[in-house]
Order: sequence, then C-alpha cells, then structure tokens
Amino acid sequence: MAAPQSADFIWSGGPILTMNDKAMRADAVAVAGGKIIAVGKSREVMKFKGPTTQLVDLKGQTLVPGFVDAHGHIFGGGLQALSANLLAPPDGEVKDIASLQQTLREWVKKNAAAVEKTQLILGFGYDNAQLKELRHPTKEELDEVSKDIPLLIVHQSAHLATANSAMLKVMGYDANTKDPAGGVIQRKPGTNEPNGTIEETAFSNGLPVVLGRVGPEGLKTFAREGAKLWARFGYTTAEEGRTTPPIVAIMKQVAAEGGFANDVNAYPDVLVDRAFIKANQSNTYTNRFRVAGAKLTIDGSPQGFTAWRDQPYYKLVGNYPEGYSGYAAASAEDVMGAVHWAAENGIQIITHSNGERASDLLIASHKAAQARFPQAKALRPVLIHGQFLREDQLDSYKALGVIPSLFPMHTFYWGDWHLDHTVGPQAGMNISPTGWARKRGMIFSSHHDAPVAFPDSMRVLDATVTRRARGSGRIVGPEHRVDVITALMAMTIWPAYHHFEEKSKGSLEVGKLADFAVLSKDPTAVNPVTIADIKVTETIKEGKTIFRLEPGTKTAVAAPDITPLLAAFGGHRANAGGGAEDACAHDAMFRMTAVMVSGAGR
Repeated sequence: MAAPQSADFIWSGGPILTMNDKAMRADAVAVAGGKIIAVGKSREVMKFKGPTTQLVDLKGQTLVPGFVDAHGHIFGGGLQALSANLLAPPDGEVKDIASLQQTLREWVKKNAAAVEKTQLILGFGYDNAQLKELRHPTKEELDEVSKDIPLLIVHQSAHLATANSAMLKVMGYDANTKDPAGGVIQRKPGTNEPNGTIEETAFSNGLPVVLGRVGPEGLKTFAREGAKLWARFGYTTAEEGRTTPPIVAIMKQVAAEGGFANDVNAYPDVLVDRAFIKANQSNTYTNRFRVAGAKLTIDGSPQGFTAWRDQPYYKLVGNYPEGYSGYAAASAEDVMGAVHWAAENGIQIITHSNGERASDLLIASHKAAQARFPQAKALRPVLIHGQFLREDQLDSYKALGVIPSLFPMHTFYWGDWHLDHTVGPQAGMNISPTGWARKRGMIFSSHHDAPVAFPDSMRVLDATVTRRARGSGRIVGPEHRVDVITALMAMTIWPAYHHFEEKSKGSLEVGKLADFAVLSKDPTAVNPVTIADIKVTETIKEGKTIFRLEPGTKTAVAAPDITPLLAAFGGHRANAGGGAEDACAHDAMFRMTAVMVSGAGR
C-alpha cells in the first residue's frame, strides 16, 4: 500500500470545530498544497507527517473554518479602516461630543504628515443616537478640532455626515444653497445657515469634491485595506455586496496586482448595468476576485425609518406624516423586471429587503419568475437583511428556495431602538427571525454589513447566540437565539452554500481549502455572554497566514493610519478651495463610490 501523502502542516493542540455534521470535532488537521488532506483523530492525522511537515501547536486555542462573509461592503470597510474610529463602545470610545472631538484630535496627531499633505480629516461611525447629547455635532464643534483643514465625519449608517466650516466651503454649501433632490442640508434654527449635518444626496453629492484628488489609486487603497480589515476578523472570503462597473474595474486591478489575500465576491447593482453583470459573472475566481451575481435593493434602513413596512412605524422620532410606514427604493416594475432577468439569464440575485411590504414584493417577483423559469430556484437567490418579516413570509421564502441572510447584530446595536421606536415591543422581538427559519428547517447566514460596524466575526457570533441589546441588556427575541454551533454554521458552511462554494469552503473536510480562523477560546465552552470577548488570533488562507494578532494586542482593529493613501495623492496638497476642476476629473468615479458606501448601513 502506498505511503500517505506528506503534509506541509499539521495543526493540533486545541479544540477543532469542523462544521461537518458527521464529525463536528477533531484532534488534528493536515494540509498539503493549500488543501486539507486529513482531519480527525491525532493518531490517524499524524500518519501524514513527513520529514518536512511543520507541526503547529494551537496551544489550547480553537481552530474553525475561515469565516465566509455573508454580506458586507469591503470598499466602505476600506474607507472605515483609514478613518478615525468614531464608533460608540464597545467598538470605539465615542460616548459624547467631547470624546468624539478628542478621538479626532488624537487621529490627526497620529497622522499629522498625511493630514498636512492631503488637507483632509475623515472620521467614520458616529451615531447621534448613542451620543450623550442625542444630537449631531455642529460645525462649530468640529471647528474646535480643525478650523482650517476640511473635516468630515460619516454617520454609522453611511446615509449622512457632519462637516466643519472648511468642509462646507469645499462642498460649496452656504445659506444660499438649496437642498438637492433627495437630500437635506440641515440649518441653524430660524436661519438658512448650514449647521454642518448633510443628509443623503447632500452628503453623497459632496463626496466627489471631498475625495476628488484621491483618484483610482486611492480607490485601490480602499479595496486593499478593506480586504485586510476582513482578514483581521477571520474572514477568508469577503464580499462587496453592492457595486458598479467602475468599482469592479478597480477591484480587478487590485486583484491582478496581488492585492487580495482573501477571496472577494462582488455583486454589481442590477439596476445599473445588466449587460455588464452578464458579461462578467463567473463561478471561478481570477486572482481571488469574481463577480458572483447581481444585487437588488428594494427599500432602506429599519433604524432610519426608511424600511418599507406593511403597517405604520411604532414611535417615530422626527417629523413624519401620520401613518408613515417607510417607502420603496425601487418601483415594482423594476423589482419584477430585475428578478425576471436574473432568472432568465441564470444569474444569482441577492436582494436587500428589510420591511414586510418589501418582502411581499420580492416574494411576488420570485413567484412570477419561477412560474416561467422553474430552474431559477436552483440559482439560490438570497434575501439580505429581512429585519421586519411576518412568519408567513418565511414559508414563502422556503417554498421559493430563497436563502435568508439575516442581521442579528441589529439586536445588539439597535435592539432597544427597535423595541422602543421602530416596530415596538412585540414585533421588535422578531427582528432577524433566525428561530422561525430553523423551525422550518431552513439554513440562514449571519452577516455584519460592514462598514455599519466593524466586520467583527465574534460580535456576529455573540449577537446570533445571545440577542442581547447593548443598552438595556434586554434579550431581543429569546425564541430566535440559537446554539453556538448553529451560529458558527451560519458564518461558515451556510454562507459558503449560498455562494455556491460549499464543496470547497465552509467546513474542515478532506479536499476542501485550508481556510482557517484561530480563536483565542472555544466559543462552545465559554459563558455565551463573553463570546464577543474572544479574539481572532490568526487567519489562514489555503494554508498561509494572512493575519496574526500580535501578542498583547487587545483588538484586531489596528489604530487607523492613512499613510497608505499618501501615494494616491501623487505628492500634491489637496485643493482646500475645492475648485470644480479638481472635482470633475473623478466625479463619476466617486459618485459610484458614494452609491456603494450608501448601500451599507441598513
């Protein structure tokens, strides 16, 4: 009998969770040529030890399959990674306007050379609902950080931002500027003078001027840094969940330059260029990048009251008409047409749908498409988010073969908000209804939708298991809590399935890629309320380490450093006056970037 193949590496010395139902735990894993050649009991796996085999001691740490991104936006994540972290605890230190200002000052000090060269200060992730003052900062409060250098802080939803006086001048916004269609320039009470906060198109329309000097090289930096951020949290497969042809072109360039250590799936917007999607969709990666299918967006943000509901919101905060229930972001004709096109052309379609009426339209669209093209069910269509669902809608999705990619992280970040304001204490318990899906024998995936928050795999796992709101500690839907193994499957083998990659990823089995994440503790053996404290200490893609947490480091998120962007500015100072000539060169490109970023934050 021939001797067994000699392994390049053998991992052992800690718990190994395989996500293989037939053998969920193992003692050791052997790898050769980037693939798993043995997994199981130590005495069996060690038969693959050769003279050059490297034995890797886990030292009590836990090995799991590399995480498969079920839905996120690595481009926006790249912008987040290169900006001041303005998130509230536990992901940041911002609790009030004073701490927001201090965080910005510290970031400016650390990145002084880059700030001087670019004449730009960026922050990402503040949330007025989490600030002690329960309001947005004013331009004057940002002027206290920097009066002369343009400063922009992006809201956690990525739907609005606040600017200092210099940035408003760069954008061309003053008391004489009218609100753009689909946007609002907030004003000081009783005047037309901008107060600093700009919403929706007022924000996105200003981005070309803000970032007009970055150019294609800067966009490539966003892509590279976003992929690196995903790797820090154990993701060996990442996603750009809503993109456009120009951004795909940028990502292809990054891939060709070897800029992606993890695999990247991209889903261009189906309402932008269907011919492009059809021509570029691929079942295989080229340089770790592929266009995997199409993205459709039906409605908006549940916490922002723009998800399209089948009944009025519970207790609105703001000025809304009586009976307000949100609205559609796409017409019924567009939605029906997009789903029909995908079915006819054999293209997988993933659909952002948050409110019940949005799901009603999506269900009707899939029913109509599958009536004409029954084979479309095999395309594994995916529901993205599904925050507000009726139980009967899960029955329809199951019948149609639609895979729910749910967002349990909302129970942590906005659980109290949903219970108190969006849908109320009863319906709020059923946001991201993982329990309903499991009761029907359906698989589901759990996602982070970064850059809404960091692509923090352990926070995703924690929220899917505990559903504990960060403010009150309330359990948001006890019946929807799942066990740790189920939650891990929703981050590994099940998203691999909805990416059509379950034969090569998502579990530790012979013949699959050696994609691993090493965790500081076994999540099945700790108190569930401490799962979020577990650290990803190493990420391994096809047998090679692509991230390692340095000893003594408290978090996988490095302090932001915008030095990588310096080269993108070509060594020139950005024009603080924001002239039209500077902006127009990359206007179209950055409008695409703005659309991409605003696709997150739902």
